[in-house]
Amino acid sequence: MSLGSRIKSLRKAQNLTQQKLADRVEVSRIYVQALESNRRLPSMKLLQRLAPALEVEVTDLLMDLSAPDKPGRVQLESMLDSGELEIWYRSKKLSDNELRRVYRIIEAALDDWDEEDAAGK
Repeated sequence: MSLGSRIKSLRKAQNLTQQKLADRVEVSRIYVQALESNRRLPSMKLLQRLAPALEVEVTDLLMDLSAPDKPGRVQLESMLDSGELEIWYRSKKLSDNELRRVYRIIEAALDDWDEEDAAGK
């Protein structure tokens, strides 16, 4: 997964618009868009502002998730949405419709957990 894809996925996970992230890290929305589309690479100073804005460590942004020997955080949402990977389950490649169904199931489970947390369970 590319750095731009990770930034976009983490931004969406925080329910941030490109503009809100741009405001937090003091750059333009166009610059965030360029980062997410891999047209620009952030400086180390910007990475140090992006990481806390996205509630991760700088190493989480820079980690090569394609390397199997490196532990780290995987953003399942970006894996399902990016189209960069084929998703397989039980020797079957999942179609786009099946991936959307998996995504809806995960969203429903997360909503249920949020409701349980809110109810104090």
